[in-house]
Amino acid sequence: MSRRLIVAGACLVLLAGTARATGDFAYVRDAAALLREGSVVVDTRPVEACKLRSLAGATCLPAADLLGPHRRLPGERDLLWLLGTAGLKGDEMVLVVGQDATARDFVAGLLYISGQRRLRVLTEPMGRLLESGIGTGPGRERSFAREKVFEATMRDGLVVLRDELRTMNPPMLLDGRAEAEYWGEVARSTRSGHLPGAVSLSGLTLRAALATPAARPVLPEGEPVAYGHDAYEGLAYLTLLTAGYSVPARLYLAGWAEWAADGSLPVDAAAYPEQSAIRPAEALPVVKQDGMVMVGILVLALTAFSAGWWLKRKRAI
Repeated sequence: MSRRLIVAGACLVLLAGTARATGDFAYVRDAAALLREGSVVVDTRPVEACKLRSLAGATCLPAADLLGPHRRLPGERDLLWLLGTAGLKGDEMVLVVGQDATARDFVAGLLYISGQRRLRVLTEPMGRLLESGIGTGPGRERSFAREKVFEATMRDGLVVLRDELRTMNPPMLLDGRAEAEYWGEVARSTRSGHLPGAVSLSGLTLRAALATPAARPVLPEGEPVAYGHDAYEGLAYLTLLTAGYSVPARLYLAGWAEWAADGSLPVDAAAYPEQSAIRPAEALPVVKQDGMVMVGILVLALTAFSAGWWLKRKRAI
């Protein structure tokens, strides 16, 4: 029996349960009703595209604004400050839109972990939506200073850290990477393979199944621990599971990249690729900046309101 048939059999067992609803976080196909109700729109496309044309009143919050070098996430204090610069308090109904599904779902997942009370994620790409004639206008770039205080309670119980995962009784693990990475055929780290006992349930497969309701799998009951390659892909995978399939998953946030980097941790299907064979993570777009926001950030730093290095990013041209 081939190894792919073994995984397929494991997935059939895994998908035998009935998913529970997650009413505060869901995918939607139609934005009209939410816009009529006054939902806050967060546009996750690059700032230039958002500012040129978006849904009327949308706030531009691209994934690049929420990440540092090597896709590093901001600390809690800096993240809450940054959300305040986008005019969010945490109690609004937020509609997250975008063109790239992974970037869109990453931003939505980070908002969810941060405690945003109610979230909807529009599955229709923004390009198609804008062509439909729905009310549009220029997007609003977030401020360099905090406009509101983000007051929601973080859902930090959804985050699993590496040391916690090491000491847990064998959890139900879902690997959201491509199957070739799961089997160690493609590497983006110094080791390839997957966490011991994890089942391959690729995000690409799940996302494709959303478009064909008859083919949508029934995902497991309980609270699986999901992971991707890193925090960026992991948060997008969490959104797909939770908002797309109503799975109350937890997330090993740092993902495979952190686990593989610790040579003392066990790995299934382990391989050690040559350095030249390691595929780098896809880079996020670099946004050129002007000098005005740097001045504002310097003032914030002098008044002890600095949000860290990612708030030192200057306003895009």
